[in-house]
Amino acid sequence: MHFPGGSEMSLLGLLTNESEEQNMVRSLIGLLLLAVAAPSWAQKIVTEAPNRNQVIQVHTALNHLTVIEASEPVITVATGSDAFKVEWRGNKVFVEPTEPNASTNLFIWTRSGRLNYELDPAGAVRSMDFAIDHPKPVTVSNAAAQKPKLPASNKVASDPSGNFSEMTSMLEGCPVRDEQLKPLKNRVNVTINNLFEQKGILFIRYEIRNDTRGAYYSRTPKVMLLSGAHSSQSLVSREDTQLSEREAERLSYRAWTPLQVLRGKIRATEVAPGDATSGVVEVRLAPSPQEPRVLRFEFGTDGKGVVSATLVL
Repeated sequence: MHFPGGSEMSLLGLLTNESEEQNMVRSLIGLLLLAVAAPSWAQKIVTEAPNRNQVIQVHTALNHLTVIEASEPVITVATGSDAFKVEWRGNKVFVEPTEPNASTNLFIWTRSGRLNYELDPAGAVRSMDFAIDHPKPVTVSNAAAQKPKLPASNKVASDPSGNFSEMTSMLEGCPVRDEQLKPLKNRVNVTINNLFEQKGILFIRYEIRNDTRGAYYSRTPKVMLLSGAHSSQSLVSREDTQLSEREAERLSYRAWTPLQVLRGKIRATEVAPGDATSGVVEVRLAPSPQEPRVLRFEFGTDGKGVVSATLVL
C-alpha cells in the first residue's frame, strides 16, 4: 500500500522506504523457503512394505484417527485391549485411542498373511502417525516372496507352556475363505474369519453384523458336527471355507453331533442396527479320518430365523 511521500506500508504494518522494503521482502522470502523446507511434524504419514516378521510402532493421539491402509482387503483384526477403538472397512483399518496411558498390540489379517503393530500410548498430535500405507508389491516375484506359508492342516507346534494359547491362535490361525458370501438382507449375518487347531481343540474367530432394524443380542454359539455331509458342489477341495447360507440350507447329512464348547468370548452382547461385533469360541474336536468335516454354528434367532454359519474343515 503506497502512502504520500514515496513511503510504503510493509506486510508487518511498518512505514518503510522503498530500499528498506526490498530488504524486508528478501527476508520474508527466506523465511518462507525455510518454512517450506521444514518437515511437517503435525502430518506424519508412514509408508511400509508389508512384512509379517516386522512389528510396526503406531503413534496415536486422543480424539484423532490413525488410518492403516493395507494393500488388499482386510479379513479380520485383533487387539489386546479395549483401550483402542479399532474398525475396518475394505482395506482400511481405523485406530483411535480411548484412554491416555494405554498401549497394546494389533494384528491385521489379509489374504496374504498377517501384519503386526504395537499401539503406543496416546501422545501429542504433532508426533502421531496420521496414516500408515502398505503399498502393493511391484512385481509378481515380490508378491510370492511375501506370501506366508500356512501351517499344514492348520496345525502348529505345541505351546511351550503346554496350554492352549489364545495369542498363539491369533498369530498362527489360518484365514477362512468365504467364496464371496453375500449378506442376507434384513438379517443378522455371521462371517467366520480365521481358525486354529491344536491337540483336538479348535479356536474360531467370527464377526456378527446386524443388518436388521432392531437390536440383536448375541451369545456364544452352539456348535454341531454334521456327519456324512454332502452338497451339490463337492466339499473335498474346499477346506477352511464358509458355505453360503443358500448352500448350507441344501446340505444333506447323515447325523449331527453337538460339540463341547470350552470357552467363548464376544466384545459386545448387544449389537445395534448396522453395527458389528467380533467374538471367539473354543471347541473340543476329536481327530477324525473323515474328510472333509462340516461344522454348523448356531447363535440364536434374529426374529426371522436361526442365525447360523457353516464351515468346512
